[in-house]
Amino acid sequence: MRVAIVHPWFLALGGAEQSVGIVAELYPEADIFTLFCEKSGLPPQLANRKVISSKWNNLPGKYHFYRHLLPIYPMLFEAIDLRGYDLVLSSDSCVIKGVLLDDETTHVCFCHSPMRCLYDQYREYLEALPWLARPIFKLVTRHLRMWDYIAAQRVTGFATNSQYISQRVRTHYGLESEVVYAPVEANSGYIDAQTEDYYLSVGRLVASKRVDLLIHACNRLGRRLIIVGRGRELRNLKRIAGPTIEFADRVPTAQLASLYARCKALLFAAKEDFGIVPLECQSYGRPVIAYGRGGVLETVIPHVTGLHFEEQTTESLVGAILCFESEQERYDPVRIQSNARSFDASKFKQRFSTFVDLCIEAKRRGLPWTAISRSGHELTDVSVNRRQVSLPRGAAAKKWDSAIPMDQLWVE
Repeated sequence: MRVAIVHPWFLALGGAEQSVGIVAELYPEADIFTLFCEKSGLPPQLANRKVISSKWNNLPGKYHFYRHLLPIYPMLFEAIDLRGYDLVLSSDSCVIKGVLLDDETTHVCFCHSPMRCLYDQYREYLEALPWLARPIFKLVTRHLRMWDYIAAQRVTGFATNSQYISQRVRTHYGLESEVVYAPVEANSGYIDAQTEDYYLSVGRLVASKRVDLLIHACNRLGRRLIIVGRGRELRNLKRIAGPTIEFADRVPTAQLASLYARCKALLFAAKEDFGIVPLECQSYGRPVIAYGRGGVLETVIPHVTGLHFEEQTTESLVGAILCFESEQERYDPVRIQSNARSFDASKFKQRFSTFVDLCIEAKRRGLPWTAISRSGHELTDVSVNRRQVSLPRGAAAKKWDSAIPMDQLWVE
């Protein structure tokens, strides 16, 4: 069986790229396709794998201009030659699900999120543009929403990284999906007997992560904050940082593990589709103070593994930090670590490969994957991935009998 894995770009190592690395372990013979690739953006599992990038990868400064290619994304992704593959696995937070395949090919999309600038963050992106660029953005995104919706209908089956994203797939594409929580290397975490008096932030320094809120809150409270990461916002964040704020850039794995294990708590202000970093921290038995929207509602248990703050404001975060400090003795590191380990990569591998097998069988029978799952029969004749698989009962079974009306594709 010829297998291909497609991912939009490997330009920075984030949660989506780590997920691709785990998927690549499941399919060691798979070919890897992408538009742009930098070695620093590859997960460790792909360090010695052949990654096939597009001709655009040879252009200088791709990290700075790739986002401006939005109008021609459909053309770029359709140009990826995937003829002759039996199984294509797409890793999608963009519109790469629109790759063109043979009629017989099974296409499983692991959806990190429908593209933000087309849907839930459309107006934020629009308002950030100069006035002259806004009409162009409106026309481009209107076309892309139609193209993205049509592309989604060709996918054999969607797997999503959280219930939150599963709902968004249902809203924007009218399709059911199987929730397969994103993989976290939780079993490598450990509990340190000693903790220190600092809060921690880990991740790319981009505007959507709202690290500025963490800095403002710790400035106001005089709390020590260590920020691990790099990105476009580094200069702006250093400008507002007070004397208790430290920037660690990238750190070796062992040092990051120590920072996780000894922190008072992780501060997390982003609205994430899933959020791997909060679970990484929990794997070391440390609690998380997170903005209570998105995927963290499924991974951070209030007053057990951390706290949620309700508004994405400095005041709301300050209140959550003070609340946490008043009750921090109640948090049990073993209980916190146990929660993280329920999301370990080993469980992702089992669930994802089982779902892929189900989709292959559905394609062979010419049925929607939900029809096979809904039937309640265990499929013991599925012989892919070099083993027999007993497929799960009781998966999502709602059948969509009509397409989303076209007027729901527009955002005025």
